Parts: sequence; C-alpha cells; structure tokens
Amino acid sequence: MAVFFWVVIIVMSSLAELHTNALAALFVGVGAGVAFVVALGGASFPVQALVWLLVTATTMAFVRPLALKKLRSPGGDLAHPISTSLTGQFGVVDEEVGDEVHPGRVTIRGEHWRAVSDAGTNIAVATPVVVTKAFGTTLWVEPRDRAAPSS
Repeated sequence: MAVFFWVVIIVMSSLAELHTNALAALFVGVGAGVAFVVALGGASFPVQALVWLLVTATTMAFVRPLALKKLRSPGGDLAHPISTSLTGQFGVVDEEVGDEVHPGRVTIRGEHWRAVSDAGTNIAVATPVVVTKAFGTTLWVEPRDRAAPSS
C-alpha cells in the first residue's frame, strides 16, 4: 500500500511541477521516488516518510537554488520582465486585467495567458491588447489603441 502512496505523490508532484514550473514540486517528487525505492526494499512506513522528508529537504536546500540559478534568466523576478517571442503580439482580454496583485486572463494566438496591465490600470473584458513584455507565464499587456504609434 505504501508503494502506491509514493507513486501517487510522484505523479501529483510531477503534474504540479508542469503547472507551476517553480522547481519545488519536482524535489518533492524526487524525495518520493527515493522513498518508493525504500518501500520496495521493505522498510516501514515511518522510515519511508523520514527518507522522503530528508531527501526533499536536502534537495530543496542545496540543489534547487543551483538549478534556479542555472535555469532562470538574470533578473529572473517579476520586477524584471523581458521581451519574448510574444512581445508585440495582439490578443483580447478574457477576464479583466489589473496590476500584479489583480491579474486577469487574455487570449493570444488562441492560447489563454495570465496577464497584468503594464500601466497598472484595469483593462476591461473584450478589449484588444498588445503584449509589451513577459516573464514565465505572465504577460504584461496594454490596450492596443494606447500601444499604437501616433502619427
């Protein structure tokens, strides 16, 4: 039964990591993978849980920071969004877009994205927008008419 428990933890953490891309659930899954191997060896559940906690804590403390440093771009936080292939793309607001505390949703090229207003003002549903910058899965947008160059 414990083997099944660890398989569920591995699958759930893998799905969570795919969704968040934060490199946190990944190491929970790594710990569960080691605990799975320990369970196959016949260890008691308390021993398995201890192994899981120790491996997860160790990888989160030592491996995750190195992986984040290697995988993230310099200035890899929301204070330093960057230009991407989505920069300059046009879309439409699906859910009202506000500042970083009140994000909304936009559709760009048929895909739904989390979005925040570049100016920090609210952008109403169905407003055409243009992407000005992005970080991760968050796009900074502004109304398309405001982004158009003036003649």
